[in-house]
Amino acid sequence: MDTSYFNSPIGWMEIKTTNDVLTGLHFIDSPKNKQSPLKKINLEIEVQLENYFKHKPIKFNFSIAPQGTPFQNKIWGLVSQIKPGKTLSYAEIAEKYGNKKAIRAIGSAIGKNPVMIFIPCHRVIGSNGSMVGYAGGITNKKWLLEHEGFPIQKSLNL
Repeated sequence: MDTSYFNSPIGWMEIKTTNDVLTGLHFIDSPKNKQSPLKKINLEIEVQLENYFKHKPIKFNFSIAPQGTPFQNKIWGLVSQIKPGKTLSYAEIAEKYGNKKAIRAIGSAIGKNPVMIFIPCHRVIGSNGSMVGYAGGITNKKWLLEHEGFPIQKSLNL
């Protein structure tokens, strides 16, 4: 596993790759080692993160392989379909999954998303429009949604 670090406008991010595949992307307090490996995939992911934070299109010139259960992978796939500037509630994800009663399990799966930004779990909100749960912190969730053009003040209960 290779680890590199990206200093985003809202904090450090840790990038984990294995065999030229992105397996993890998380916010962290500070890097353990600021020196990044010169792996081509890590550099490409950093370029795409720069693009995201500069409002440029992201090009998936790399593979993403989050490690999770089949259920988690299914939910992360559904979350990946949410477009920038849009949100879905946990209940709407449950409906897309085909089991409206699975909201808690879906929330748990989303909370274990190992690849933030590229699997945009920050775009999932409470049914009443509330900012609930985000492993990267609610402040970062709000920032990311605003960055993507979602009208926070008019749409969400803060």
